[in-house]
Amino acid sequence: MNQYRPLPLTFERLWQFSLQHYGVREIKEACLVLQNRYKGKVNLVLLLKWLDEHELSLNEEQWLQLDNAIERTEPLLQQFRDYRRKVKPHLPDTLYRESLQFELQLERQQQADLVHCINLLDLSPRTGQPMTHVYCQKIGAQRLSQIFYSAEK
Repeated sequence: MNQYRPLPLTFERLWQFSLQHYGVREIKEACLVLQNRYKGKVNLVLLLKWLDEHELSLNEEQWLQLDNAIERTEPLLQQFRDYRRKVKPHLPDTLYRESLQFELQLERQQQADLVHCINLLDLSPRTGQPMTHVYCQKIGAQRLSQIFYSAEK
C-alpha cells in the first residue's frame, strides 16, 4: 500500500485550523448540532476535516486509536458542558466566562491528545468518502456531512 505521512501535525496548527473552520457560521452550527443532537465529538470532526483537506484517510484500527486517545477528556467535556448549561442562569457573567475558558482548556487538551495520536499513525491517501462523511454516517448525522465537506473557509 502506498502510505505517506504529511508534515507532522502540531497542536498549534490543528488549533488554528479549528479556529479558522469553526469561525465559518455553517461549520459552527453543524458542530453544535453534531455535539448536542448526535453526541458527536467536535474536536474529532475538526481533525477529520483536516484529514479531508490533506486527502488522507483512516482505517478501522486507526479510528479506534483516535477514540481511545480522547476517552479521558470526552466524558469530562460532556459533564462540564452539561454542568455549565445548568448553572448558567445562576452565575454572574464573569464566572460564566471563566467556565467557558475552562471548557476551552479541556478542548485544547483533547486536541493535543488527538495530535499526539495522529502523529503516531501511518495515514493512507484517501480513496473513498471524506472522513467527515464517514464519521457523520457512523453517528447517524448524514445530513451534516455535506456541510463539513463543502463549507468554505
